[in-house]
Amino acid sequence: MDLAIAQESSQPIEPVVVTAARDQQSLADVMPSVTVLTRADIERSQSRDLVELLGRQTGIEFARSGGEGAQTSLFLRGANSNQVLVLIDGVRVNTALDGAPNLGGISTDEIERIEIVRGNLSSLYGSEAIGGVIQIFTRGGTKPGAQAFAEAGQGHTRDAGASVTTPVAGALLSISAGMRQQAAVSAIDTQQVTFANPLVDANHARNGSVRWDQHAADWDLNAWAWGRHNDTAWDDPYDSSATIPSTLSTEVEHRTQDGFGLSGSYALGSSRVRASVAQTQDDSSNVSNVPLSYDDDEFVSRNRQLSLQDTTTFAPGIDALFGWELLDQLGSSTSYDPAFLNRLTAFDRHVDSFWAGTNGRAGAQQWQANLRHDQYTDMGGATTGLLAYGYWFDPAWKATAQYSTAFRAPSFNELYYPVYGNPALRPERARNEEIGVRWAQGASNAGASIFRNRTNDLIEGLAPSFQEINIDRASLDGAELQGQTILQRLALAGATLDQLDLGASLSLDRPRDLDTGLPLLRRSRTTVRISASLVQGPWTASTDLQRTGPRDDIDYVTLARTQLPAYNLARFTLARAFGSHVRIHVRVENLFNAHYQLADGFNTLPRMIIGGVEVRM
Repeated sequence: MDLAIAQESSQPIEPVVVTAARDQQSLADVMPSVTVLTRADIERSQSRDLVELLGRQTGIEFARSGGEGAQTSLFLRGANSNQVLVLIDGVRVNTALDGAPNLGGISTDEIERIEIVRGNLSSLYGSEAIGGVIQIFTRGGTKPGAQAFAEAGQGHTRDAGASVTTPVAGALLSISAGMRQQAAVSAIDTQQVTFANPLVDANHARNGSVRWDQHAADWDLNAWAWGRHNDTAWDDPYDSSATIPSTLSTEVEHRTQDGFGLSGSYALGSSRVRASVAQTQDDSSNVSNVPLSYDDDEFVSRNRQLSLQDTTTFAPGIDALFGWELLDQLGSSTSYDPAFLNRLTAFDRHVDSFWAGTNGRAGAQQWQANLRHDQYTDMGGATTGLLAYGYWFDPAWKATAQYSTAFRAPSFNELYYPVYGNPALRPERARNEEIGVRWAQGASNAGASIFRNRTNDLIEGLAPSFQEINIDRASLDGAELQGQTILQRLALAGATLDQLDLGASLSLDRPRDLDTGLPLLRRSRTTVRISASLVQGPWTASTDLQRTGPRDDIDYVTLARTQLPAYNLARFTLARAFGSHVRIHVRVENLFNAHYQLADGFNTLPRMIIGGVEVRM
């Protein structure tokens, strides 16, 4: 095969990252390992489900209890879901109830951009940032326009959405809305759990967002609101009655998530001050067809956040930041009722936080240092820090080293849930070391990282009692290797192709309980991903291949420790543009119809073909 570059690619526009240092940086200057997914990346991927989009990124795995909308756990570098902080427009969405973000059923329709920062950032964001931070930015346009899409396919998949950006009173107003539904599988694998309801479990979702952006030379103002509602059917084979056997019992979770906020910044000399006030809320209720079911419960979680930050430039390329944040968390549930009378019982906590830091570059040397103190009304105080150093030993090569400390406050479920909760839990505390090397030239880049994380007092609910306890020591050690390149005007087998994008990554993780030596559950030691995308005239084709190694889990029926087999996944997408306004597309998820489990006893989606049309104006 003749493979040659007929013309070098043009220099790509360098993305700007704000999550890694709570300050604007070019992607080349960030110290941690970062992936940026733009709106164009999301649209090219044809990904409609946030969890599946994230699951194809380096260092990320997820476990889902059924099809779309089902309960989902996300692991970043082997860290638990409640050790990965998720922000939407700068506001945390991890709930006080379980400490984790509820990502099941979130559509990419309302997302403009995603920043994934791997590694501990507790010194910038406080609790839950041990494994990393994922920040989602809602839809907002940079110029007037509108677009819409609709698609349908196997598994009763129906998906539609629209967005519009228009100038209003010197600002840009962006509005988006969408809906989706799917009924592809039964959540429970009835070949393994024979006493479960075999009927297909459906998911119905709606979402919407609105954003106001106004910019001037020395100030900006942003207001935003978003909301989504998911109705997801699921099965509890241990729930039954004299009239409804377990093979007929079914539950439906009704979940509403919403958020709103106002932020602005003002530049004065060499300083810029940014203030924000926001709220996110997550309400869910389960309804069973079994009379007096123990699954009929309600959960309410709310985060209110007020923050103020000053960033001062002391010299070109050298910044210092100082910040204060007040977080008010409420969590309530009928499950917390100690009398088991299904009364809504609430707990709350307040967190005062202060942080300071500096980041900059002088010649070939680069640094980032942060220090933060969080004071909890129920858990006391915690101080965390980060020190990172980078050295450019060539214009294209940078070596990095980082040391940081972290903590995580126990969630309300871990503290107060009847039978399983433990009010005597101590906060998790961790330290992390990491070294890495990165190379970038033109449209090509590569990087390698080796990291070591030690966590004291890790909180786990272990079988057979499942009561939450502090494990003395746990480790999250691993390594990552990733790279990508974009080749333009490519001569291949006598033909000239417009563009070829190639990417690959290898994740090696070893999350384990150091006291027992056993691996932590549902996390693979080895994950390999390969992707390729080809553009030729109006056609775009892409494929993603993934190999995930075996993972330990708990058998759904016997509660004994078991192992989930390794699996291979592939997907294929094809799109054709008609001018600049219309594009049709088709994708095949799970191309080779792999049979696998992400959580023991639960089904995953089979091969599905989905097609649609997009219109842009």
